[in-house]
Amino acid sequence: MTEPLSNSERYPLQNVVIQDLFEMNKTVVALILLIVVTAVSTIWVTYQTRMLVAEKGELIFEKQAFENEYVNLKLEETTLSDNTRIEAIATVRLGMARVKPEQEVVILE
Repeated sequence: MTEPLSNSERYPLQNVVIQDLFEMNKTVVALILLIVVTAVSTIWVTYQTRMLVAEKGELIFEKQAFENEYVNLKLEETTLSDNTRIEAIATVRLGMARVKPEQEVVILE
């Protein structure tokens, strides 16, 4: 008595399908490959877009921080360069006084 053959030995369906696809339907194989390439490309572009959007958000946040720092520095510069403050430091800390008109010397050439 012989052993019964399995389905894959009697009917090599995998081989028949692959042979049919590559020999008879080259257009179908090409279209399937194009669909796969398009799908992978879409996923890659979506990933890159999300990464760029996230980076843009970080850069906007950083820009706002720099703008705040710039405003603070301009305010500090304005405060430190105020004439009344400079005159107060000169008179109080350094003991300086304004030059009186009789102390002025004019040199003419």
